[in-house]
Formats: sequence, C-alpha cells, structure tokens
Amino acid sequence: MAHAMLLLCTAISVCLFLAASALVPPSDTIQQAPTTVRAGYYFAADAHLRPLAHLDASLYTHLYYCSLTVHPTRRTLQLPADPAQARLLATFSRALKAKNPALRTVLSIATAGTDAATAGAASPDPAFAAMAADTQSRAAFIDAAVGVARENAFDGIDVAWRFPASAMEMADFGSLVSDFRGAAPPGFLLTATVYFSNHVFGADANYPSEALAQSLDWVNVMAFGLRPAGAASASASFTAFDAPLYDAASHFSASYGVVSWLDAGVPAGKMVMGLPLYGRSWFLRNKANSGVGAPVVAAGPKQRGSNTTGAMSYAEVQALAATGAGRAPVMTSYDNASVSSYLAVGDVWVAFDGVAVVAEKLGFSARRGLLGYFLWPVNYDDDNLTVSWRASEIWEQSKVSSDSRNATGVRQRKAPLELPPALRSTAPASAPVSVPTSASFSWLSRNKLDAHLHLAVLLLLLHQQ
Repeated sequence: MAHAMLLLCTAISVCLFLAASALVPPSDTIQQAPTTVRAGYYFAADAHLRPLAHLDASLYTHLYYCSLTVHPTRRTLQLPADPAQARLLATFSRALKAKNPALRTVLSIATAGTDAATAGAASPDPAFAAMAADTQSRAAFIDAAVGVARENAFDGIDVAWRFPASAMEMADFGSLVSDFRGAAPPGFLLTATVYFSNHVFGADANYPSEALAQSLDWVNVMAFGLRPAGAASASASFTAFDAPLYDAASHFSASYGVVSWLDAGVPAGKMVMGLPLYGRSWFLRNKANSGVGAPVVAAGPKQRGSNTTGAMSYAEVQALAATGAGRAPVMTSYDNASVSSYLAVGDVWVAFDGVAVVAEKLGFSARRGLLGYFLWPVNYDDDNLTVSWRASEIWEQSKVSSDSRNATGVRQRKAPLELPPALRSTAPASAPVSVPTSASFSWLSRNKLDAHLHLAVLLLLLHQQ
C-alpha cells in the first residue's frame, strides 16, 4: 500500500511539473527586455552635419537609422539610390557598434518627404496606407525589410508611419505591426514611432493600442510639433511653443499625449518620449513685442545646416544666441508653466528645448515610469553633443539600486510642477506588466497545461476507487 501511494505521489508530481513547465516560454525565444532606453534618431540625409566618426555612441543605448521609405507606387521597400547613402546604410550599425559594442541599432522605415520640424504634424501617407492595406504587399514588404535589416547588422525595425489617417488605416497599422512581430526572428526589436497622442487630431482616429502593446517592444511618442490651431504651419500669425510639456488651455502638450497613451492601455514601461533637437522660428512683426503669442510676418530664416524655413537645429539656435549679441539684443526666456523656452534676437524668434527644459521633461518621464527618451535628431546637437550628454547624465541619475527600482528601472520623484487638472489621469502611472517582448510565443500553452492537470486529477480518482 505504501509503495502504491509512493508511486501515485510521484506520478502526480511529474504531472504538476509538466503543467508548470507549460508556463515557461522556450529558452531560445526569451529576450531580455531593456530596463532603460536612451535613444537617438540619426538622419541619414543630414549625415554631413554629424558624420558617424564624430558621434559618441556611448551616450545612447539605441540609435535609429532614419530612414528608408515605402515606394510611392510599387508598395515596396525603397533603398537609397545615392551611392554615399547606400554606403551609410551598409556601415551604420557596424561602425557604431565598433565604438560601443553594447549599442543596439534599429532601422527606421518612415513616411517620405518629412523633415525634422514637420514630422510631428498629422498628415496622410498614401504609400504606407496602400502597402499596409494589401495582405500580399504587406507580407512581401515585411520580408524585404527584415532581410535588409539583418543583412546590414541592425538589431530591429522601427515602423514610422506618420500617420494613419482613418479608422481603416489604424486597423491596417495594427495588422502591419502584428505581422512584423510574427515574421521577426527571436530577439529582434520592433518599435513604432507614433503621434504624440493616442488619438490623431484632424483624422478622428485612434491607434490600436492593444495590438501595439502586444506586438511592440515600445512606442516612440513624438512629443513635439504640438502647435494648436492658428500656429500649425509656417504661415502662422503668431509665435507658439512647439513642444510644451504642459498646456492647461489645450490638448497640445507632451504631458497630455503621454497620459492619453497610458489611458489607452499602453504600459509606461513600453513608452519612450521624444525630445526635439530643433527649434521652431518666425520673423516678428514688431521686435519690441517678442513674447509668446506675438504677431509674426513669416517663418524664420532658412539655415545652412538644417536647410528648412522656419526651423533651426539646436546647434544653430546656440550659434544665433552667441553671434546675435554683437548686432542685436539677445533675450532668452524659460516659461515655468509650460516648461518651454524661447530665444529672441532682433526680429527672429525661436522656440526650442534647452538643457533646463530637457531636464524637466526627463523628470516627468521618470515620474511617469516611462522606459526612456529619444532625441530627434542627434545630427542637430551642437559640436559638443551638449544635449545628448546632459540627457544621458540626467536620465542615469534617476536610476536607483535594484532593490528600489520600479518595473521600468527608473526612480519616482515628486513633480516640480503640478499637472493641470485636465491632464491628470486617474489611472496608475506605471503598472508592472508581465508581457513578453521580442518574441512571438504564448506565455501559457493552455493545451499542455490542461492535459497534464487532467491526468493528475484522473490518477487521484483512480486511487480513490
């Protein structure tokens, strides 16, 4: 009898062990989720502003090659035709990893024809939409994109459709990222660069948040280009901040965007907030009236580097501040309510994120439990990579020892500014979630679990009889 009981217990233990093993994903598909992201987008078209040899790769955990595009008529991946750009694509990952072996590089596939300062504005993309809407085109595109990324030593792909413009396109976007995840090899990063808000204003469309949270390692929230009606274009009639952290009078703020993504169900640990390295500029109508909301007559001057009317790189903003003092009064201002700054030199007015603004935004991101930040683009930093250095230092200072970390590896600190009531969220800022990343397996094989548990119950019933 004792021997029979021993055999029964052994059999039941084996069944329970096998059932428990069904809860564990296969070892070759487990990918360690990043505890922090300090990313930067590198504009291939602006490589002359910051050659790879002059980029300190140690300042980043991830660098994005920006970008390849969808062919306007063929629904295929469009590779660089220029030989110099083709060489940059081929050498990008290997050159940077030679300087920082821990660095991970990501190939961004983006909407064509947008520059740094206009990328955050909502606009349709017919080429992306046509590719994503057709199942066969989508599959062929994904296969080609993953192949190009792996061939050129990239660690992942970023889907930067800016932006789906209808409910149907949003559904196709969800299918696109889900199919990308299914086709990607184990350990392959998959991210998406998305509108500042879960709801795309002007398109009356919401992102498929559940599909994004399930399929992506994280989303890159473009928390810039946030200009309300009347200030939404280069022909605007008054000055306005381009990337305020707070705006109690409207939804056009980084904080509103982050809260909207959290409320839509995207975990804080899968969200990375964007910081612009460009400034938005205008010509003032009256130099004596240079505050926020001052009348303007035209977009600001085109710069030699950024080569865009109405926009300046961070390096150009600093150069204007330094050289303008000799010919015109220079006025800089930090707005505490919105966490924004601007520069006025003569009749030129520029809204930009200085180091103080960057510090406050990173503090907000840490308090919200976000995974990290990205700089847009790193080519626009100054010669000393001032913003890249300070952002990296500030973010690392927010980390604490492992025994007091939250789910995202960042410290929660008291906010220096109170969030406007309209922007407060009743949802928890950061809820630890047990979800897989960089893998296409199911955490729970229900069929195996049920089979082993039923066997254990059957053995018990037989013993009782």
